[in-house]
Amino acid sequence: MSGAPENREMYQEIAALVAALGKAFSLAESEVISALEKNAIGLEFGHDENGNRFVLATLSGKTTRVYQGAIKQEPGKG
Repeated sequence: MSGAPENREMYQEIAALVAALGKAFSLAESEVISALEKNAIGLEFGHDENGNRFVLATLSGKTTRVYQGAIKQEPGKG
């Protein structure tokens, strides 16, 4: 089955992102999924000053950076 390992890896990465968003916003995974489906959580890709990649997530005025293995609140943004 061609592409199966890539799909499995993508699923794991999405599941990790959903879990991190839940932790960052103090929500259950089901609430994160619902908010994403309703476009209530804004997501952007970015790089910090050290070149580390992150996902910038915003919900109800609270903004956080989700790195692989770390969550950092944006200063003055929630």
